[in-house]
Amino acid sequence: MQTKMLVLVAGAALGLTASAFAQNANLDQGRAYNAELMSDAGNRASLLQAGGPAGNSLYAGTFGIGDSTGNNRLNIGGTSVTRYSLSLRDDSSVGDVEDLTMGFSQPTTRLRFWGNVWDKNLTFKISGNFGGEFSDGVFGLEDAYGMYTWDNGFGLKWGQFRMPLTREFSVEDEFQLTADRSVVSRVFSPGYTQGLQFSYQADAFRFTGGITDGTNSAGTDFNSEANDIAVNLRFDFKAMGGSFERFNDMTSWRSAPDNALMIGAGVNWESGGETGGTVDNGDTFLYSIDASWEGPGYNVMAAGYGARFSPPAGSEVDDFGAMIQGGIFVSDQIELFGRWDAIFWDDDRGFAEDTNMFATVGMNYYISKESHAAKFTLQAAYAFEDTTTLFGTGGFLEGNTRNGFLGDSDEGEISFIAQMQLVF
Repeated sequence: MQTKMLVLVAGAALGLTASAFAQNANLDQGRAYNAELMSDAGNRASLLQAGGPAGNSLYAGTFGIGDSTGNNRLNIGGTSVTRYSLSLRDDSSVGDVEDLTMGFSQPTTRLRFWGNVWDKNLTFKISGNFGGEFSDGVFGLEDAYGMYTWDNGFGLKWGQFRMPLTREFSVEDEFQLTADRSVVSRVFSPGYTQGLQFSYQADAFRFTGGITDGTNSAGTDFNSEANDIAVNLRFDFKAMGGSFERFNDMTSWRSAPDNALMIGAGVNWESGGETGGTVDNGDTFLYSIDASWEGPGYNVMAAGYGARFSPPAGSEVDDFGAMIQGGIFVSDQIELFGRWDAIFWDDDRGFAEDTNMFATVGMNYYISKESHAAKFTLQAAYAFEDTTTLFGTGGFLEGNTRNGFLGDSDEGEISFIAQMQLVF
């Protein structure tokens, strides 16, 4: 009897040991798979800037599920930005709000899904925003595209995406230096578009080019009266620095290993003809050039913008813009920043002001050190001229309150913004 008991105990012990070994083996396989995914993510960290979101290090730590091969992967993330804005104006005749206007808003409430399917080189991204440029709390589709990247550096993207014309617009909202993009960027940025985009990336340069429906054509049908066709090109040259991944955001941590310099330029031509009806919007030619310098704990960027509008009737007009901004860390978690931007209108427009200039200063407190996951921003901005051309009735940015300006028929409008950002 005792012998039988010993045999049973020994058998149970062996069974438990085998089970433990099996569990450890599964854990080791899981760790190995996660390590493979992380390694693959590092190798593909520049895909978001080039067009694909898979493995972008700025989204490190987001939730994801996948199969054992790594060929099928789904990542889920999002962003929540809560903002308190205050606008001071000398003239309350612009719009229907008072000289002193203040309150809370949710300028960005974004959900994103990205990953790869069938093969690690076949990536996708779908994202939408309850905020957006002209938010009323309605969910709007932003990105919805697929992309295949060959091992030789070439890529093809199809769907709806940000048109890669300017660096300031190509960097997502969550990763800007200031609370929001500059006013000049909003005037000259191409917005989301639909179409095909080709790309190539080498160690020191990359380019993208595509055929699309043109600027701000997101969500339009093929018979839309907006644009017939558009052709865009963007070229970036990395003069120094380790990789293009450095330029996926607008800041540079103190731990940055070296200095990095990137110079880029983009163009877009489009014709807004009569495809969907009887409207002829004429032709538009947009172009930009920018340079970005980043070092351990500091960053500087300068950009120039241009636009030529050729209406079906009347004379052509040429508008120009410029922006320079920079930031520096005064501690591991506190970053000070400043920005100047300006728009130079064509004299033939007959605007009350030929120039609109803005100055912005502020600070970022990175609650999650060296990460955009939890960040508090405080900034103040000043308008040097009458802003009715931009934010008043019929203005270029009427209804867009992202920079905190509401429109003033006198100089000196002031905007204060305090915001908390969470990226998950």
